[in-house]
Amino acid sequence: MRQFASSGFRLWNLGREARVLYSAFCVLTFLGVVSSALYYGDLVGAGTAGVARYYAGVGEAPAASMGSAPPVGGGPVVELPQEAERGRPIVVAVTYRKLLEVTHFHLFTMPVVLLIVAHLFLATGLGDRAKLAWIVGAIGSVALHLATPWLVRYAGSGLAFLHALSGVALTATMSMLTIHPVVAMWRRPPARQSSRSGTEAPAP
Repeated sequence: MRQFASSGFRLWNLGREARVLYSAFCVLTFLGVVSSALYYGDLVGAGTAGVARYYAGVGEAPAASMGSAPPVGGGPVVELPQEAERGRPIVVAVTYRKLLEVTHFHLFTMPVVLLIVAHLFLATGLGDRAKLAWIVGAIGSVALHLATPWLVRYAGSGLAFLHALSGVALTATMSMLTIHPVVAMWRRPPARQSSRSGTEAPAP
């Protein structure tokens, strides 16, 4: 932590053990972002129509999502409503308790992950303006992505595009904040910065 607190510290000055640890954290975090995007796409569905259907209960579920295939093994037969038999299952909006549960969980995890990867990102060789832009973008996309389910549910399904947009922005910004530090800590340090970083460059 003392290294991160020093002015001029860069990731390529870390020891090999620390670089392995931080690289593993960044790569696993990136894979977590990708898996979240895939899970979200499978749970909600593609496009803003899926967002509106899942959170606000607006629209119709795909006919393939519910079927009337006979039970396996001679189990009991469940009678479905006529809407389901016609391939138009009833769509129910997400409950307040479910939204509160999901938001509660993510509010305790996403800020911590963002704090860690942003600290690593600050120790890269990017300019101050670029660092600020990416970090502000990540903060904004995280905040918006956590808020849009509530907006879609209670302010109108027409705001579903905001959830899809914030999801794309979140994936892009978190990918940058996790992948770029790994590249920065393992590449050869720039010659013009090696003498100004946390450790002096060895004499030839």
